[in-house]
Amino acid sequence: MMRQITVATELKTQVIDLTEQCQSMIGNVKNGLAVFYLTHTTAALILCEDDADLREDLVKIAENWLREMRPFRHARRSNPNAEAHILSAFAGASLAVPIVSGKLALGVWQNILLLELDGPNQRKITCMTIETAQR
Repeated sequence: MMRQITVATELKTQVIDLTEQCQSMIGNVKNGLAVFYLTHTTAALILCEDDADLREDLVKIAENWLREMRPFRHARRSNPNAEAHILSAFAGASLAVPIVSGKLALGVWQNILLLELDGPNQRKITCMTIETAQR
């Protein structure tokens, strides 16, 4: 089964916890695998603890990590989002999470987070589930 949600971001760089929305996207699958895919190249999906201070740290890293490498060729062609593309490529646009007994099998401190790198924007996240036979 495939489902999709749209998330509105409000800031240029932002972290949004999508764990509950992702849980609801798996529907009635009891056991299997959920693949979450972000259909954008200037944002990322990450597994990370959702803590206010850590969110600030993630934003700080996203905004400053590549600062010393500027300017980027992509930016010279009137595309000011080169860093967003690069960070998205390294962080990733998809996550695969096991489903066990109808729940995403995340670790104690794991949350599914959207890392907005070029907002504000409307971000689409697609979920494809694969159910396994129970034994």
